[in-house]
Amino acid sequence: MSIINGYNGKNGYSAPALDNRTPSKTSTPAGVTESAPEAASDKAMVNLSSGATAMQKLTQSLASTPAFDQAKVDRIKSLIADGQYAVDPAKIAAKFLKLEA
Repeated sequence: MSIINGYNGKNGYSAPALDNRTPSKTSTPAGVTESAPEAASDKAMVNLSSGATAMQKLTQSLASTPAFDQAKVDRIKSLIADGQYAVDPAKIAAKFLKLEA
């Protein structure tokens, strides 16, 4: 047992080792019944700060906004299909450099 609990039956912090092999049983005194916790009051309120309210509105706004502009995607897709979409490598390189700076 000393190998499991540490040196000399201690748990390594100079406190006696706990023996948790047999669970303890708790009992209620005679005549006392256990009941569920009381329900929360209907008057309980939460007040949000102005920053939290703004964040909540922003989150709702972003959730209703599409992740990308479908009209722009369709326009570029048709330009590529027609062979009219021109790629400017210098402009792309400049954007990468700006992003990395």
